[in-house]
Amino acid sequence: MSILGTKKPKKEVEKKDVVVAPSSGVERSILKKPLASEKAYGLHKQNQYVFIVEMSANKIMVKEEVQRRYNVKVVDVGILVNKGKVKNYRGRPGKASKFKKAYVTLKEGDKIELE
Repeated sequence: MSILGTKKPKKEVEKKDVVVAPSSGVERSILKKPLASEKAYGLHKQNQYVFIVEMSANKIMVKEEVQRRYNVKVVDVGILVNKGKVKNYRGRPGKASKFKKAYVTLKEGDKIELE
């Protein structure tokens, strides 16, 4: 049998709900914090909640983390990246950091109590 004809099996990739910081080795959650804005609070009536998440997070990771942490059933997740914009701080140009938001829709009847 030829070596060229054999295929290596694909590596299994584990899905993680925590991010390990490379420098410190400390585990952090995918969800950084809930977003506190008028629009975010208005969405609570439609059973939607908005979270600031890690830039490396995807929809599946966010869904699993919310279900695990808050013990609710997630129906849908939408992801949005806010780009860092150039702003003026005290008359000098500066840059606002970019961040990722996750819009999480819960099953009818489920609720998340945010502080």
